[in-house]
Amino acid sequence: MVVNCTEAFFEQQMDHFAPSPGTYQQRYFVSDEYYKPNGPMFFYLGNEADVTLYVNATGLIWENAQSFGALIVFAEHRYYGVSQLFPDDRLSNLQYLSTEQALMDYVTLIDSLKTTYSFEDTDAVIGFGGSYGGMLASWARMKYPHVWDGAIAGSAPIVSFEDMTPDVDPNFYAEGVTYDVTPAAGASEFCEANLRKAFAEEALVGLDAQKIRSALQLCDDDDTSDEDIGWSATFWLNEALSYMAMGNFPYPSTYILNGDGTLPAFPVRVACEFLAEDLTGDDKTDEWLAGLSNFAGVYYNYTSELSCNKLSSPVNPESEIVNTLWNYQYCSQIFQLFGQANDEKDMFWDAPWDGDASAQSCVESNGIYPDRSHFALSYGNKVDWARDASNIVWSQGEYDPWRGGGVQEDLNDSLIAVVIGEAAHHLDLFFSHEGDTDEVIAARQLEMKNVQKWIDEKRS
Repeated sequence: MVVNCTEAFFEQQMDHFAPSPGTYQQRYFVSDEYYKPNGPMFFYLGNEADVTLYVNATGLIWENAQSFGALIVFAEHRYYGVSQLFPDDRLSNLQYLSTEQALMDYVTLIDSLKTTYSFEDTDAVIGFGGSYGGMLASWARMKYPHVWDGAIAGSAPIVSFEDMTPDVDPNFYAEGVTYDVTPAAGASEFCEANLRKAFAEEALVGLDAQKIRSALQLCDDDDTSDEDIGWSATFWLNEALSYMAMGNFPYPSTYILNGDGTLPAFPVRVACEFLAEDLTGDDKTDEWLAGLSNFAGVYYNYTSELSCNKLSSPVNPESEIVNTLWNYQYCSQIFQLFGQANDEKDMFWDAPWDGDASAQSCVESNGIYPDRSHFALSYGNKVDWARDASNIVWSQGEYDPWRGGGVQEDLNDSLIAVVIGEAAHHLDLFFSHEGDTDEVIAARQLEMKNVQKWIDEKRS
């Protein structure tokens, strides 16, 4: 909660690993309202958004800080929010945007804060992070165990890379999204079949362009060509579903929209109500198209104020900036597996993972070739972690399509995994809510029990 924090800035090197061309001002938020001498530091490792999103969403920290006497810190990731190395041109000069630079920012900031607050050697620092932030928290504990004494990593897909052993299923994300539109996840009976027609059967491709424009209520100035409109509409629908699957929370939330708008409770279920009947027959094309339009509208028209749609438009301006930066990070380092199989678990068109083709696409779109084995070579794999790492709790949500790219079983007695039923993307990090299930409540209790254990170990 930003109102309970002090906004501050810390001068960081632009480059921590070579002669730096300059410095930049990293933003962070700090609250010492609950801090007591010899209390821990609860440090949120900011990820790919304005850090105020995490300040306002991460209730797990706020609700437990007082009982732990903790200093609260939320650090913003370089290039996101206002932590800009090149403020006049946010989307150029991205060569200093890397996980290593971000982690060293956090190491340096923690060192300064320890001095400011007179931390002793027995005072613990606990990392928190969700999604990419959870990946950073995991890597931080592995690489800098002298800085972070433990990490709570929500929905962190840290095994979703090439060269990870044991191998991860490259189709995990498509299978996770498919699961969310089935009755097993609370969706209507025919939702999957109607979407499978759009995706696996590619039914929008080749359909009359004017029929698509009319049914999807495209704006007059939408410049998608008739030749491309089938696939463009398919990708537009897929993006809406993907984000709603990540944000398939049991109560209304602003999180997936980067704080700029609200999705309803269980948005995938809400959207699937527009596809509740069997509309797969050729004689029901008009009703099917209308259902798809309304389905996607739950995401794109979250304000209920849009009069028309554009297939190429982001859901909001901040999300567009985040997507551009994330695409660079994907193509430089975070080169995750994305395949599709068109089978009983996967309703998408057949597109097996092809690392060479995806790498070439990065060259064409961003002018860079991915470091494809970076994380496996830098941090090892689950076998290595089970032997060498400690003090991490990984959580996964049943409805989160990223679940299959994360750790879902305990690796040793201090590397703990919990899968939370009826939860989506790091729901456990959010504030408590009357709609919380017993499972998410239990997960939070498990996480904080481990936090206490790590603090006690540091003091002993």
